[in-house]
Amino acid sequence: MYRLHNKAFEILREEVEICSSNDKEGKQKRLIALKRLQQMRLLPGRRAKLNELRDAVVDVFPIFSETVLKEAAKANRKPSIFRKFKYLAIGLTGAAGAIVILNLPHPSIRWFVAKTAPILLVPSYMNMDFHYWGARNSVQEAQSLLKSANNFSDIKQVEDKIAEAEQHLSHIPIWFLGYYPEVYCQNFSCSWNFSFDEFENIRTELIHIETTTIREKQAFVPLVEAQQAYRGAKRKLSIAKTKKQKQLAIVSMQAAIATIAEVPSGTLAKKKAETQLKAYKRYYEQVAQKK
Repeated sequence: MYRLHNKAFEILREEVEICSSNDKEGKQKRLIALKRLQQMRLLPGRRAKLNELRDAVVDVFPIFSETVLKEAAKANRKPSIFRKFKYLAIGLTGAAGAIVILNLPHPSIRWFVAKTAPILLVPSYMNMDFHYWGARNSVQEAQSLLKSANNFSDIKQVEDKIAEAEQHLSHIPIWFLGYYPEVYCQNFSCSWNFSFDEFENIRTELIHIETTTIREKQAFVPLVEAQQAYRGAKRKLSIAKTKKQKQLAIVSMQAAIATIAEVPSGTLAKKKAETQLKAYKRYYEQVAQKK
């Protein structure tokens, strides 16, 4: 490290040129000032401060600009650690920005980088890997919930898992599947091939679960409505005071039982309906005989 930085020297040199005249005396003064600054420029040691820079020129040029001296002193300061961190941060930000651009989901960019510098696509592969396994896990959880479902709220949970899986799949660029990331998989354990077939297998499973869930949900809707109608009719029957009121309640009860009996077979709703239907019919037959 030298006492006078090149940038500070240039700032002072320009002011020396301005202050000095072109006559013999002016040239001599200019030579003296520049010689002092040049010596300071070549002398190792701590950076010269404002008062030292001033002493080097003001005896030769009393009108030397104080503003220029302060500017030179500022330029001559040793870069602080915060300043270094600033430049480092700017550099890292620039590098991160470049990587983000290279990982944009555009075929022309992604394919070019994949062929020339695949290591730069590690963020993309990590993202694809994350969403692939996110979709896979959500599908498996949806299957498990569907098999063990006991009521309508369980079906709603299956729907939530389906939505999660679809969200994950939407983040996987289909057009980029089929390019096996060798560099990424050499450093990270890849248990799938980033292939279109694997993507399609998950989507096929998801469609099957979604279809089954829709069927189950559609079966539950009339069942729940019929159950509510049956309970309402039963309540009305218990408070009925006239024969007509009792008959209307019994008719409503009969209609609810008929709706429950028509719940599609092979569904969870049908299984629940069958266990309730016997009790509903038995009670209906008892009250129907009394009317």
